[in-house]
Amino acid sequence: MPGRQPPTMSDFAIERAEQGDVDVLRLAGQLDAHSFPQLQEALEGLGVSNRARVVLDCESLEYISSAGLGVLKKMSREFREKEGDIRLASLTPKIKNVVDLLGFSQVIRVFPGSEEAVRSFTE
Repeated sequence: MPGRQPPTMSDFAIERAEQGDVDVLRLAGQLDAHSFPQLQEALEGLGVSNRARVVLDCESLEYISSAGLGVLKKMSREFREKEGDIRLASLTPKIKNVVDLLGFSQVIRVFPGSEEAVRSFTE
């Protein structure tokens, strides 16, 4: 595309994988006011497809803003209404600190890794 800037490390990317009836979204880069609509769109698409069990693997997530946390709170509420949920996995110490500090670990379950988070849906 003409005029498009080359991607940088601060860009945001989502990689989706299915594990049974659970979708694992691997997040990379910075989830902020500019990129949160991309995550919201991906989550809404899963919800419309009745795939409301989602693990967000945050191992490569460098930054999360209040806008990013806001979309997680909103979408987790919507997924719970569909008898699903959103789980967070593989938080870096920096992201875990933000999630804990703002009380999001009380709202969204956090797991050390994606496998544990996926298993939590069947336990």
